[in-house]
Amino acid sequence: LSLKGLYNALGERSSWASFNFPRSMALQDFIKWHLLFLLILPFCLCEDERIEAPSTEQEQPECSQCCRGDFAFRGYQGPPGPPGPPGMPGNHGNNGNNGATGKEGQRGEKGDKGDMSQRGERGHQGLKGEKGHPGIPPELQVAFMASMATHFSNQNSGIIFSSVETNVGGFFDVMTGRFSAPVTGVYFFTFSMLKHEDVDDVYVYLMHNGNTIISLYSYEMKGKQDTSSNSAVLRLSKDDEVWLRMGTGALHR
Repeated sequence: LSLKGLYNALGERSSWASFNFPRSMALQDFIKWHLLFLLILPFCLCEDERIEAPSTEQEQPECSQCCRGDFAFRGYQGPPGPPGPPGMPGNHGNNGNNGATGKEGQRGEKGDKGDMSQRGERGHQGLKGEKGHPGIPPELQVAFMASMATHFSNQNSGIIFSSVETNVGGFFDVMTGRFSAPVTGVYFFTFSMLKHEDVDDVYVYLMHNGNTIISLYSYEMKGKQDTSSNSAVLRLSKDDEVWLRMGTGALHR
């Protein structure tokens, strides 16, 4: 009921009870002041709550429900603000401990052969080498090899070979079967024989200027063949001769 409505109601009551005018006026004044006091009282109570001593935490004062408005809808969340400037870099941390040695891995498969690259440039010419040792003169290049293709049984005579395979320097005489030393030096000789089956034993001698150096001997009963070989290293002077002399028996080849 509003104040205006109460006042109009009181006016109608006063007009109805016109016979008691002084008493009705006093009642109307009492009601008006009472209603005015009731209307002002909530505002005074609200002000009392506002002027209470602030708390030590400086919190915002809360108003009673009479001063609190209706709850509004929650607004939409705004976009995030721009990123702040980068902070100061932190201190460099201490180096960590060395890790344990890892196990050796398995050997990988052999890769495909790569393509041939372009040929590189020619390198610089190297330094000239030292002078080599002098070569062997022709008179020192000596070697020969002779053999027989037929039987030989001329006892106490020089063996004549029917075939000469090698004769470097030409110092072996095919006609006499003798070798002549071109220069003084050390020479190596080796020889072998095959006994003829018609004789029991065979002797062959290596001769140096008419002196017997070593002999070659083979013994086996008739009807059987036998082989024998020997070698010698001789120090010869220039033009010394070396040959083989047939002793006893017969040679097969």
